[in-house]
Amino acid sequence: MSGAVSSSHGSAHLTVSAGLFAPAWLPPGGRGNGLRAVSWAPVADIPARRVDEVLDALREAGVPAHAAPAPRPVRVVTPGEGAPGTVWRLRVGSQAYGRAEDVLMRLLR
Repeated sequence: MSGAVSSSHGSAHLTVSAGLFAPAWLPPGGRGNGLRAVSWAPVADIPARRVDEVLDALREAGVPAHAAPAPRPVRVVTPGEGAPGTVWRLRVGSQAYGRAEDVLMRLLR
């Protein structure tokens, strides 16, 4: 069932897909910030540890967003670097793409 869970960054509620009645736009195992959009666009791949923080910030800015584990590695590991941690693909409401970019630029410097 889909439901709300408390974020680790305050009293915000995030939507979690966990079953038959999860919203169609939320990928299995994904999380959303509770805001809906007519269409979605991928905007970034983010570290798993930053997902709740990013979803909270986008919700506060009025940007619909959801994230789910990326389906495959998103960058090649080069010599001297460790393997990338788990990354999640972040999608935002297409109509709010520009605002999402602004929020991400400030948050993920």
